[in-house]
Amino acid sequence: MKRTLAWIGIISIIAVFAALVYCAVTGASAGTIMAFMFCLIMIPVVIHGMIMFTKMGQDKKDDSNND
Repeated sequence: MKRTLAWIGIISIIAVFAALVYCAVTGASAGTIMAFMFCLIMIPVVIHGMIMFTKMGQDKKDDSNND
C-alpha cells in the first residue's frame, strides 16, 4: 500500500509541477499559479495522512488478533 501511494504521489507531483511551470511560462493568472503551489504542498500531506491512518488501522487489527 505504501509503495502504491508513493508512486501515485510522485506521478501527481510531477504532473502538477509541469503544469505549474507551463502556466508560469505562458502567463497564467496568479490565482491559477497559487492553486498549483497549494496542490504541491497538499498532495504529499494528504498521502502521508493516508499512510498514517492505514498504519493505525493495521496496528489495531494486529492487536485484536493477538487476544
